[in-house]
Amino acid sequence: MADAFEGDDALKPLILTKKKKIPAEAHGGAWKIAYADFVTAMMAFFLLLWLLNATTEDQMFGISEFFAPTSVAEDETAVGEALKGLAIAVEGAMRSESSRPSVTVAIPTYGEEGEGEEAGELRKSEQEAHLKEAKASDIEQERQLLDLAMQKLRLSVEKMEEFQDIQSSLLIEMTPEGLLIQILDQQKRPMFEKDTAQLTKFSRRLLALVGSIVATLPNDIAITGHTERSGFKRANDFTNWAISGHRAVAAQQWLIDAGLPKERIIQVEGKADTELLNPREPTSERNRRISILLTLENDDEEGSVQDGPPSIDP
Repeated sequence: MADAFEGDDALKPLILTKKKKIPAEAHGGAWKIAYADFVTAMMAFFLLLWLLNATTEDQMFGISEFFAPTSVAEDETAVGEALKGLAIAVEGAMRSESSRPSVTVAIPTYGEEGEGEEAGELRKSEQEAHLKEAKASDIEQERQLLDLAMQKLRLSVEKMEEFQDIQSSLLIEMTPEGLLIQILDQQKRPMFEKDTAQLTKFSRRLLALVGSIVATLPNDIAITGHTERSGFKRANDFTNWAISGHRAVAAQQWLIDAGLPKERIIQVEGKADTELLNPREPTSERNRRISILLTLENDDEEGSVQDGPPSIDP
């Protein structure tokens, strides 16, 4: 038996190998959370790229102002309202569609009284500028109405045969004070009887024509009488001052009788020979005239007409 295990034919030893499997330790799903965070971040990144590509420059500026406003008060209220999209009121900022228009009022705080005064003066100057613009617009409208009245009066005189030869004696012009209508005396057709304040038939009809057009306008009226510079004594001891004043009153009364409201006439005066129409010929009959001024109601700075009783010096 011993020989059977010797030599080449002897049996080789049998080696048995046994592997012991050790189970893996228990672990959690932390990697899943990390992976989910990564995917979420990538999704947000690509969403941001899409939004940047889809928005305009103005919209991006509004978004930047929403998150970093330049002129929003730093207080608890502003911080709370900013989260609602209601506290941002700067130009270009985003607002809620349902929010009301915001009104910003500058309130000076302690140590800023000087700035508050400057802001108040600035607002006051802006208001004055707006008032001046509105006043200038009103004056321009008045001037347009007076221009239309001037054209209407000229056309009326041209159409009437009896006034064809007196067109040179009816002066109509726009002045800084308003529309000035001057009716000049003529040697063949005087406005008044000689050295009196009695209107002639011709002058009454001419004043009636002027009054019918003047009555359609709302402007106040000033009536002034003028005379030439005469070197002789008038009848009834009338001076140039007295006769010019009485003639102005006569023209006023005739206009009132013709239908012009008396409250429209704010001034009646006589200026004698102090304002000659033709200074080179002081004795010319063209210096004898009646002036009817339609004043500009809104032109207080330039107007020189003042309310008062008729100034007639004996």
